[in-house]
Parts: sequence; C-alpha cells; structure tokens
Amino acid sequence: MLKEELVDSLALTDALVDSLALTDALVDSLALTDALVDSLALTDALVDSLALTDAEADSLTLTDALVDSLALTDALADSLALTDALVDSLALTDALVDSLALTDVLADSLALTDALVDSLALNDALADSLALNDADVDALADSLALTEALVDSLALTDALADSLALNDALVDSLALVDSLALNDADADSLALNDALVDPLALTEALVDSLALTDALVDSLALTDALVDSLALNDALVDSLALTDALVDSLALTEALVDSLALTDALVDSLALTEALVDSLALNDALVDSLALTEADADSLALTEADVDSLALTEADVDSLALTDAEADSLALTEADVDSLALTDALVDSLALTDALVDSLALTDALVDSLALTEADVDSLALTDALVDPLALTETLVDSLALTDALVDSLALTEADADSLALTDALVDSLALCD
Repeated sequence: MLKEELVDSLALTDALVDSLALTDALVDSLALTDALVDSLALTDALVDSLALTDAEADSLTLTDALVDSLALTDALADSLALTDALVDSLALTDALVDSLALTDVLADSLALTDALVDSLALNDALADSLALNDADVDALADSLALTEALVDSLALTDALADSLALNDALVDSLALVDSLALNDADADSLALNDALVDPLALTEALVDSLALTDALVDSLALTDALVDSLALNDALVDSLALTDALVDSLALTEALVDSLALTDALVDSLALTEALVDSLALNDALVDSLALTEADADSLALTEADVDSLALTEADVDSLALTDAEADSLALTEADVDSLALTDALVDSLALTDALVDSLALTDALVDSLALTEADVDSLALTDALVDPLALTETLVDSLALTDALVDSLALTEADADSLALTDALVDSLALCD
C-alpha cells in the first residue's frame, strides 16, 4: 500500500500482486506489463499515466482519482469502476472487461477498439467523445445505458449492441447527445426516451427496434438500413429520411415531423396516428399499408410508389398526389383533403366516405372502383381515365367532368351535382336516381 507517497515511476513486470492500493498518492507513471493483480485500488490518487498491457486484474477501482491517461491493451479486467473520477483519456484496445461503470465521471475521450465489454454504464457522466470501433458489446451490448449523461459524440462503427437506451436525455440538460451515428452496426433495441439528438444517422445498420418517445431529433436518416420496428411517440423530428431502407413497421403517434421522405424504401406498415407531417413523400417506395388516423399532412405525394393499402381516417391532408403510382386500396373516411390528384396511377379501389375533397382529378388513371358515399367534392374531373364503376351516393359534387374517359357504370343516387359534363366520354351505364 502506498499512502500519501510521491512516486515518479511504479512498474510491475511479470509480477503477481494480491492487492495494490494507492491512497492519497501521487504517481507519474504506473505500468503493469504481463502482471496479475487481484485488486488494484486508487483512492484520492493522482496518476499521470496508468497502463495495463497483457495484464489481468480482477478488480480495478478508481475513486475520487485523477488520471490523465488510462489505457488497457490486451488486458483482462473483471470489474473496472470509476467513481467521481477525472480521466482525460480512457482507451480499451483488444481488452476484455466484464463490467465498466462510470459514475459522476468526467472523461474527455472514451474509446473501445476491438474490445469486449459485458456491461457499460454511464451514470451522471460527462464524456466528450465515446467511440466504439469493432467492439463486441454483447457488450455494448448486452446493455449500453446512458442515464442523465452528457455525451458530445457517440459513434458506433461495426458494433454489436443488444440494447442501446438513452433515458432522460433532455432533463435539465443532464443528458444531451449531439450526434448519434450507427455505421454498419447491429442493435436489437435502440430507444430514445426524453432525448435530444441533433442528427441521428443509421448507415447500413441493422436495428430490430428503434423507438423515440418524447424525443426531439433534428435529423433522422436511415441509409441502406434494416429496421424491424420504428416508432415515434410524442416525438418531434425535423427531417426523417429513409433511403434504400427496409422497415417492417413505421409508426408515428402524436408525432410532429416536418419532412418525411421514403426513397427506394420498403415499408410493410406505415401508420400515422394523431401525427402532424408537413411533407410526406414516397419515391419509388413499396409500402404494404399506409394509414393516417386523425393525422394532419400538408403534402402527401406518392411518385412511382406501390402501396397496397392507403387509408385516411379523420385525417386532414392539403395535397394528396399519386403519380405513376399503384395503390390496391385508397380509402378516405371522414377525411378532409384539399387536393387529390391521380396521374398515370393504377388504383384498384378508391373510396371516399363522409370525406371532404376540394379537388379530385384523375388523369390517365386506371381505377377499378371509385365510390363516393356521403362525400362532398367541389371538383371531380376524369381525363383519359378508365373507371369500371363510378358511384356517387348521397354525395354533393359541384362539378363532375369526364373528358375522353371510359366508365363502365356511372351511378348517382340521391346525389347533388351542379354540373355534369361528358366530353368524348364512353359510359356503358348512366343512372340518376332521386
């Protein structure tokens, strides 16, 4: 034991030490090389350089310690705990650590390279840079938890994380992550709860579950990413972009999104519930189910997109446009749409029920079934369109115009149409009832 001692250099080489304790000690250089230490404890100690090379330590504890550089290279440590410690640089290279815990710690740089860490926890910790490079964190693993932590930059590169959780990230500015990037990373669960993240980028990443709850994200980008479940609950996202991404389930609940863009994306289920979206664009996207429930969308555009089911329920959409798009089912129920335009679109079923549509235009469109029930449409125009049955039931239409259109069956039942114009149109059956 060294107590209130001044040591310039302390080196253990091929040494076996049961217990090494530094209390109120000042050590310029502490080096363990091919050493076996059961217990290494630094309490109120000042160490300029602490290096473990090919060393095995059962317990490494720093309490109220100041360490300029802490490096573990090809080292094995069962427990590494830093409590109320100040560490300028903490580097683990090809190191195996069962438990790494930082509590009330200030670390300028924390880097794990080809390291295996079973548990990494930062509690009330401040880290300028946290980088995991080729780290196996069953480790990172099994659990990487930042609680009331302040991290300037968090980067995962070729990392494996079972669970990555940011809790209370925005609470009195206690936990703030400026940049969160996953590159070629595999994460079973990525959760941001009450978190503030400026850019969140997933590049060629595999994430089973990505959930943002009460989170504020300036930019969320998924590029060549595979995400099983992406959920935004009470989240604020300025820009959400999916490029060449595969997402099984994308759900926005009471979320505010300025721009949502899907480009060459495959999405099984896209659901917006009580969500506010300024711009929603699908370009060359494949979506099995797109549902807007009590959602507000300024612009909804589908370009060369394939959508199995598109449903708007009690939704407010300023502009809904399908261009060279294919939709199996398009349903508007108690929805308010300023402009609905289908251009070179293929739609199996288009149904408006208790819907308010200012302008509905079909241009070079193919619609198997178009039904308006108790709907209010200011302008309904079919130009070079093919519609098998067109039925208006208890519907109010200011202007209905068919130009060079082919309609198998046109039925108006208890409908009110101010203007009905057929120009170079072919209608097999025209029925006006009541």
